[in-house]
Formats: sequence, C-alpha cells, structure tokens
Amino acid sequence: MLVALPLAVLVGSTTYRGQLAVSAEQQASRHLATATLIEDAPTPVPATDGAYLSADGGSTGVHARWTVAGGAERIGTIAADPGTTAGSEVPVWLSNAGDPVPAPMTSSDAVTTSVLAGIFSWLVVALGLTAVYWSVRLVLDRRRAVRWDREWLHAGERWARS
Repeated sequence: MLVALPLAVLVGSTTYRGQLAVSAEQQASRHLATATLIEDAPTPVPATDGAYLSADGGSTGVHARWTVAGGAERIGTIAADPGTTAGSEVPVWLSNAGDPVPAPMTSSDAVTTSVLAGIFSWLVVALGLTAVYWSVRLVLDRRRAVRWDREWLHAGERWARS
C-alpha cells in the first residue's frame, strides 16, 4: 500500500496549507473579550450513571453583556459553563462586528486536521486498491474454475473412450 502514501502526503500537506490560511484569517478577525453574565447558567442535574445533565436539557446559552471595540455595550447569548452565576465574567471570542463567534482555529488544529485528512485519504486509496485486487482475483478464479471444469469434462470423455 505504499502507492497510496504519496497521495496521503499530498492531501495532508494541501489540507495543512489551507487550514493554516483559515487559522490566520480567523486569528486576524476574532479577538478575546470578557462578558458579564446577566443570568445564571443552568445548574447541572446528576444523571443516574454519575454524569451530569443541564436542567434545561443541555443548552448552555446564557444572556450576557460585553463591550465592543468602539465602547458600545452589547447584549446577547453566549456559551457558559453550567452552574455559572449571574455577574460572573467569562471569556468570549468576538468577531470584528462584535458578535460572539467560536474560538479561532489554532495551528495545532490545522496539524490535527491535516494528519487526519492524510490518514483518511490513505485508507480510502488502500481500501480501493484492495477492493480492485479482490474483484480481479474473483473474476480470474471464476474463469480458471470454468476452464478446469471444461478440461475435466474433456479428459473424462477421453478416459471413457479408452
């Protein structure tokens, strides 16, 4: 399966370059700020297996207030840890427009994505080549079996005449 290795490296390196570009764009357009919770985050409820569920069925969206670059105050819904009380300050990533966004992709995220893409492409090519091998082998085995049957039939007729 060494045939698939150069393709996997190509896919992985191309993915890495693309993910680094996305990471750089996100790092430039997002910034970390501090938001103050206006309400309490749902308190976790113990489940039967020792895990915890939030009281409202899993939602962690909480109303909060934060200040944007121009000094204006914004109010919206952000993610907060279950059980966080109103008035607590929590970190929030904001877009240039001041809207909450996910944290920017890091370089380690780009590495992880590219390695996984390379491994996945290697697996796809390896499985494809394996499927081709077994398909060709099946066809050839069937042809050989038909030929053997004809040969044995012909040999049986010759032995019967002798």
